[in-house]
Amino acid sequence: MSTSSSSPFILVSGFHRSGTSLVAKTLSMNGVNMGDELMGPSFANKEGHYEDLPLVKIHDAMLAANGTNWQEHSKNTLDSAPFLYDKLQSYVEGRQNKNQSIQGAKDPRALFFSKQWNAIANTSVKAILVFRDWQYSVSSLLKRHSRELLQTTSAMDTRPADIKFWKEPELAARMWIASAKAMLAWYENAPNDTIIFPLSALIEGNKTLPDALGKIGLSGSLLNASGIIKPDLLHTRIPHSMLEMIPLSLREECDALNHKLYAVLNLEPNEKVTFFTPDFRLPCSVEPSKSIQISSNLTSTDDKKVSISFSNFTFQEAIQIINSSSKSNVEFDWEHLLNTSAGSAGDFDTLFTTAVKEKMYLVAELAIRKALDIQPASWRWMHLGDLQRRVGKLEEAEKCYQNAKERTPGNATFYARLAEIAVEKGLYSEAISLIQQAKSLDDTKPAIKNAVSRLNQALAREQVATPISKTENDYRSMPVIRHYSEVVEAMTQSTSQGAALDEYMVKSAFVLRDNQKWLVDGLNSIPQQAQQSLADYLSIHAKRYWSETVLDTEFSHSNKEQQNTQMTTSIAPIPPLKDGLPESSLTIGVHIHVFYLELLPEIYVFLKNIPFKFTTVVTCPKSIEKEVSARLANQPFTRVVGVENKGRDIAPWLLVGAKLLRDRELVLKLHTKSTPHASALSGWRLQLLWNLLASGNNVDSVIQNFIEDKNLAISMPLYHPNIVSNINWGSNKEKVNEIAQQLGVNVDTNQDVLHFPAGSMFWYRPSSLQTLLDYKWDIKHFPEEEGQIDGTLMHAIERLIPYSLCRNHYISYLSI
Repeated sequence: MSTSSSSPFILVSGFHRSGTSLVAKTLSMNGVNMGDELMGPSFANKEGHYEDLPLVKIHDAMLAANGTNWQEHSKNTLDSAPFLYDKLQSYVEGRQNKNQSIQGAKDPRALFFSKQWNAIANTSVKAILVFRDWQYSVSSLLKRHSRELLQTTSAMDTRPADIKFWKEPELAARMWIASAKAMLAWYENAPNDTIIFPLSALIEGNKTLPDALGKIGLSGSLLNASGIIKPDLLHTRIPHSMLEMIPLSLREECDALNHKLYAVLNLEPNEKVTFFTPDFRLPCSVEPSKSIQISSNLTSTDDKKVSISFSNFTFQEAIQIINSSSKSNVEFDWEHLLNTSAGSAGDFDTLFTTAVKEKMYLVAELAIRKALDIQPASWRWMHLGDLQRRVGKLEEAEKCYQNAKERTPGNATFYARLAEIAVEKGLYSEAISLIQQAKSLDDTKPAIKNAVSRLNQALAREQVATPISKTENDYRSMPVIRHYSEVVEAMTQSTSQGAALDEYMVKSAFVLRDNQKWLVDGLNSIPQQAQQSLADYLSIHAKRYWSETVLDTEFSHSNKEQQNTQMTTSIAPIPPLKDGLPESSLTIGVHIHVFYLELLPEIYVFLKNIPFKFTTVVTCPKSIEKEVSARLANQPFTRVVGVENKGRDIAPWLLVGAKLLRDRELVLKLHTKSTPHASALSGWRLQLLWNLLASGNNVDSVIQNFIEDKNLAISMPLYHPNIVSNINWGSNKEKVNEIAQQLGVNVDTNQDVLHFPAGSMFWYRPSSLQTLLDYKWDIKHFPEEEGQIDGTLMHAIERLIPYSLCRNHYISYLSI
């Protein structure tokens, strides 16, 4: 038990996704200092997590020292090494010495360390433990981690902490059970300093809360949440499929513990649980032969951890044991290895590498510092800097890299590392200078390439609207957010900007991956009883960002070689676009070439974002003209023209679309693009459509740019990251020179190619492209279709677009 003092320390804890953040916010609003380095907001906690980062790091280290992490589910309490307990003691003392206000902290991880918290000297720790019905907490946890999967381009298997909840379908429920038992044990051991209550009591203003606070010596007003609660932020509906993957016996155990938690305050369970089946569901089809079966006792609490002491082994033997043992049920004595007196610098280097691999970052830091004490080599300072960057300590990382550079000023890698720090700080001029210094020393270092890539991505995010001069060669790809910390930082500065960046991260990941393969591979990697649950949570998230038409298209459209759709059955018309739109000050036209009929509805979803009246010309092979006309029967101001199936989308544009829309002042060129030869570009079509027609505001901004700048000829999408390496002449130089001579334009194919709209979807001003559009093209100029991926007239014309612009006219990239 902790010793009483005049200033209690309030600790808020409970199972993840149970309302601990709301409780912490309530305390903060009522005068409790919840910490000085609070974790920023995210999509899962838009109001902020209210977790003090120094305490989170201590708890993470304590969990890691027990061979586990925040997903702990096998024990109610855990041990901690003395040096970590000392850190916890120092943390509380440091907080209380800062000022006279009531101090507090919130962290769900604390639940498993009641013994350590209640042993803190000279402090009365008051534990406020909150819970929700286990079904809501478990579902909310699954909802969060399915969204984590959705927001990256990575395969699901590369995110083990997230996919684990479906690979081990009982995990989340067992985590809740372990946390519930830990709460009850905490209360049993310290009843005079602990309250346990359901989140619903806080939301409803239940009168038992002030009384319960009073009994542990706290003011009843501390949990007055009047005006603080935002019901729309609560998770209130659960997919039926969540329960279907959890065995009945485990559900019954959760229900029993739920009742015990309510009984602490003599309350009856009153949180109504609402289940539903999503009205839109992603396809849940997998290969039966690959379906994984997992026994129901895989994550059983009966699986006791095995603790291995290294006192009878040499340092090298201990490392071998760590590398060869099953990590799921073994605890290692890291402290023994760190405290060995016979270890060499090389030994601690090995320990550092092993600890990083095991994500034991505190151990890794201590190990590399031990190595530095023995032999302060430059590269060791760099390794420490890399580790500091990994855990978000940029200032410390920069100091380490500076140390490395000062010791070995001739090593280009250290300059490149410092350049990356400068990029992350937004100091782009400094980054450029450091990169130049690195190149002057040794331009072959891979670290330089990484620094350049990070710099280009950062510049692309900030300069996407900058007009492109014909002397630039920085082909800009669509920026990719690699780390969610960027979103957290933005949310901390501005809720609206952070929310926009959060949405961009999810959408950009979606358009840059092969969604069909991503989903099937992900479902194949988990047991059958969990597959519908994962598909349902992903469906719920995905529908927030894309229409059902887009989702149906992206998850069902095969990227394999396809045959043109030649249907004889009747086809339902695409719903008409909004009628009564205003006229823009520029007359607008849209040309769509249709080869894959099944992709046409997706295009019309994006056309809804044009906020002005426009005329549409649709070309298609004559063989499907009847079907295309049927699909577009209800579309106003639309003309369908059947053409010979040659020249892909380029010939129909030059021979028909561009001519019929010659009187328009602004034209959008689209087509049903598919890339069957490159799975890495499966999302290219959607990426182009999204860039061109992201929203009504985006389209309005594009149109205004053309209105205000008469020299703006083309607005084209940023390049798909996987296509940038192909922004070159390719096998087209001979054909380009031939056509350029016929058009009468100057082209130097010995120089880098100018920026051109790869994928041939873009906004353009017809009057700016007279040289290209007025040429007497003939269908016989175009080759027969043979699946060519380069070297055709179409590829040459695509690259000639920037050279055929009228004088002083230019191309600009679009921003999203």
